[in-house]
Amino acid sequence: MQYEVIDLYEYFHQPRREARAGKLTAYVHEKIRSQGLRRRRPAILVLPGGSYKFVSPYEAEPVALYYFQKGFNAFVLDYDVLPHTYPYTLEQAAMAMMYIRKTAQETDTLENCVAAIGFSAGGHLLGCISVLPDDPAIRRLFGDEWKKVRPDASVYGYAVVYDDHEGEGPVDSIDNFCNGKLDRKEYQYDDKVSSACSPAFIWTTSDDNSVPVSNSVRLYEAYVSAGVAAELHIFREGNHGLSVCSPEVRRSTQHSDLLAHVGKWLDLSVEFLSSCGLEMQIEQAEE
Repeated sequence: MQYEVIDLYEYFHQPRREARAGKLTAYVHEKIRSQGLRRRRPAILVLPGGSYKFVSPYEAEPVALYYFQKGFNAFVLDYDVLPHTYPYTLEQAAMAMMYIRKTAQETDTLENCVAAIGFSAGGHLLGCISVLPDDPAIRRLFGDEWKKVRPDASVYGYAVVYDDHEGEGPVDSIDNFCNGKLDRKEYQYDDKVSSACSPAFIWTTSDDNSVPVSNSVRLYEAYVSAGVAAELHIFREGNHGLSVCSPEVRRSTQHSDLLAHVGKWLDLSVEFLSSCGLEMQIEQAEE
């Protein structure tokens, strides 16, 4: 494995201003050249949750290592949280996607096979780059290249989707993202999904007490209504923040058999990504 931490502001020669994070950790497969062949891989950007108050370690490296083991080059974004959220957090997610595409030849990544996965508030950030990649903050950075920010497939884990001040929606995360600078309604994205969006895999649990299941249902319905390939999995039990459902992330009150069942979302997501064309390709190596 090639392990590296990239400062995205340094790579793109951008001033940090108030930003504190913007670091991308890469887990990249060693280049294999044998019998005149080259293995090129899909990639996945991991966006952990944390209500835009912190970046959860449970939804970072454990997720990256799972997809790495399945043949992906994996990248984890450490993004800014309160008090420095918009536009910094969105800029950092956009830079992460662009970095993966721009360095594709160096890492033997398939440039047009770059997925992204987000959990909870990280799922909201994923929605922003998947559904709203033409945001002004992204256009300021990349101009007409903004379309490259959109992942080629999106995996949403108990994602924050909409804002409802009447009690259903997870208000805090979107409020924290906007941080008093934006209309929060502009950054709920279920009603902004269009046919230009990429395929989406969505999963959650029925008894999530932090992000109601209705978020995932509405998001799935939005993708289907837009004519975009989507798949929704709702597990009966499991609550919030299960990540890869391993002992490292398990809460003491949760049973291993329950987590093993919910943990099937991982293999299901890989099957979905493969069905969308995100899988390793073997090519003739250049002399």
